[in-house]
Amino acid sequence: MKKILRYILKLMLRLPIIDSYSIRWYSLLGMKIGKNCRISTDITVIGDYSNIELRSNAEINTGCFIIAKDKIIIGNNSTLAYQTTILTSSNPNGPYNQLSLIYKKFSAPVIIGDNCWIGARAIILPGIKIGNSSVVAAGAVVIKDVPDFTIVAGVPAEPVKRIDPQLFLNKTTE
Repeated sequence: MKKILRYILKLMLRLPIIDSYSIRWYSLLGMKIGKNCRISTDITVIGDYSNIELRSNAEINTGCFIIAKDKIIIGNNSTLAYQTTILTSSNPNGPYNQLSLIYKKFSAPVIIGDNCWIGARAIILPGIKIGNSSVVAAGAVVIKDVPDFTIVAGVPAEPVKRIDPQLFLNKTTE
């Protein structure tokens, strides 16, 4: 019965009459959603919706692809731009693929801090932590943790600039 309900809820998200940012449907699917969040209806989630937590004012835009086999936290005021990919697991088709002898099945959480911006078509691999007030440039592939107040870009993503934390003192977010 639970699988049927999940199927119906996912189907409802695809209907054109549904609001383009429908928090209610995602909550019913099990996402933990904070205050004032926005989630596009045309994202793809593989895995368990209950592994996804959006904190206040978080946003997931159109075309995002999320593998939620482990926990994903998107911090306060953080945004996933268009077609961002978040992976929490990898599996080289073991036991059939010989590479599974070298690359074992792997699952780890992805944590995105507060006030982050993940650019369009960026890819975040399993086990990554994006620090607070950081930016992942469009198209970047994040293979290691990103420190607070850092801009990363490239494949693989490397730090390109440090953001001055003093810029944010005495600033309020509404």
